[in-house]
Amino acid sequence: MINLGIIGLGKWSNVLTKASQKSSEIKIISAYSRSKETRDKYTSQYNIPSVSSVDDLLRNQDVKGIILTVPNELHFEYAKLCGEYGKHIYIEKPITNNLSEAFELKTICDKLGVKVFVGHVAKLLTGIQIMHKEILNGKLGDICLIEGNFSNERALSLTPENWRWHQLKAPGGSLSQIAIHQLDVFRFLGGEISDVSALSSKKSPVGAEVEDQWVINILFKNGSLGSLVSSWTSPGIFEVRVIGTKGLMHYKMDQTKWGDPELIHENASLIFQKIGSSFNEAVKYDLKPENMYRTELELFVQMIKGVNQEFFDARYGIEILSLVEACRASAQNKSIRINLNSFLSKIREKNDIT
Repeated sequence: MINLGIIGLGKWSNVLTKASQKSSEIKIISAYSRSKETRDKYTSQYNIPSVSSVDDLLRNQDVKGIILTVPNELHFEYAKLCGEYGKHIYIEKPITNNLSEAFELKTICDKLGVKVFVGHVAKLLTGIQIMHKEILNGKLGDICLIEGNFSNERALSLTPENWRWHQLKAPGGSLSQIAIHQLDVFRFLGGEISDVSALSSKKSPVGAEVEDQWVINILFKNGSLGSLVSSWTSPGIFEVRVIGTKGLMHYKMDQTKWGDPELIHENASLIFQKIGSSFNEAVKYDLKPENMYRTELELFVQMIKGVNQEFFDARYGIEILSLVEACRASAQNKSIRINLNSFLSKIREKNDIT
């Protein structure tokens, strides 16, 4: 069993703490929040000791890794501090709030021998995992098109007191907060992405700084296409459709169950429709119970033990964040098509990264 600490005791810490308590490989032994009230509430609820200083937590030699569930703009600050104390790091997506910070964090952690795990959890959904296996075994034939939608109503209730209201804290709004999950899923199912272009707009009546509507076009390196939609003024939606020369697969789930992993399989569906058959003849898959959050934390533990996690490490986190920033750059420049390799090269040059 690996002992972990947790920094940031807001809503998402509850999801990950509950997941950790269902695993025999993980034990959270110390917690920190700047708020004493929040610390006391967390300790009372989970019987996990909390400390009043982040340095006290990081000085604890029994803690081998840290779960960070702080707001995005604090990812770099706290991850860098964890790295300097020699603690391996789990970061909720995105790896940092911008690519410059991400490159700097990777450089620091590489030098210190600290592992970074980025919580791109959506690809661990049972339906997405089944789709990936069926793609690999050729059931869909050659993949032609991937379509996806991840939307919810977040922008309808934003206020200036919420960090997601602000462009510097939540760049692109729904793009960096939820569409990023689908960018990861598209990358996982379709392979490396070559080019992106994007449109965005603001339709929420609250007047937040961030965009709340996104339409993204994707070109994969293998020639397949992708189309991704994300709205922050919508009932909860999460769905992915993969179309190949032999058929299509369509996965959808009740997005309102996102924080209740044991309920997802009861509120989701996955079908395969063969070429030449009707929708009514589609084959339905039996989706088993899952806890994607426990799985990702156990993968983090395996990373700490030295097992490579190429779809969750800092390099991969930078790749997915670069898609977010390339989409923003496209939307800000009349939806021009942006080549990801060229885009990353310019960022590296700007930050003097070899």
